[in-house]
Amino acid sequence: MKNEPIPEVDMRTVAQNAEVQRKGILGFAPRIGMVIVDYDDLDRIDNFYLESQKYRDYYRDPHNMLHKPPRFRQHQGKCGIKLDHSVHHLTQPIQWVEERRPLVYPLSKDTAMRLGMPISPMIRGRHDQSSSVSFLR
Repeated sequence: MKNEPIPEVDMRTVAQNAEVQRKGILGFAPRIGMVIVDYDDLDRIDNFYLESQKYRDYYRDPHNMLHKPPRFRQHQGKCGIKLDHSVHHLTQPIQWVEERRPLVYPLSKDTAMRLGMPISPMIRGRHDQSSSVSFLR
């Protein structure tokens, strides 16, 4: 196996060529006047994507020839987005609440399967020997 030098890439040309390719994303969604689509927000997202790709190219450059994009030179907070205050309640620790115990009524022992029928006639025999077929031989 020969020791062949690994060719280095001119990151400046790669970044410029890639930027031309990436600019095709701008205006991808046609402005047809849909009320539910916020076109300014789409443009903001597309521009952020292009800036983040420039930031990626900046870190891939081994000779520091590319400049850091101005958007990423200052700290903009966590992702540059202000937190929704309703999220604050979700990030709180769980507060355990002791629930009210349900009412449990005692079982009545004089009914069978709680049907309201007394159990004593069920234990005694109901059939008369003279009328029951099972006792006839």
